[in-house]
Amino acid sequence: MDRAIHSERRAHARQDLHLEAVERSEAGLYFQRTRNLSMGGAFLEGTLPHPPGTRVSLELQLPGDTQPLVLDGEVVPSPDGSLGMGVRFVGLTAVQRLRLTEILQGMPSVRVTRK
Repeated sequence: MDRAIHSERRAHARQDLHLEAVERSEAGLYFQRTRNLSMGGAFLEGTLPHPPGTRVSLELQLPGDTQPLVLDGEVVPSPDGSLGMGVRFVGLTAVQRLRLTEILQGMPSVRVTRK
């Protein structure tokens, strides 16, 4: 699929946001890194994806937060075939939406690396 056409159909703008993430699914526990984040989901870079539709839980440690933000999601196909996994958020609460909005509006680009 043409990347430009696909991006026009996105409901939410993506923002480069490199964070460590803990992913939990029925298959196990995985330590991932986000490439980008939006109100609609996240892209986890450099990982082999679960099958589309797989339910996952992501724990994101956002800058300034003492507790991780835990978000439920479902795996979606990667439109450009790059190594990684798209996760669409499902069932966000008002508090989760507010925190995501604050992060996405307040940070043009964030890179968080492990020391």
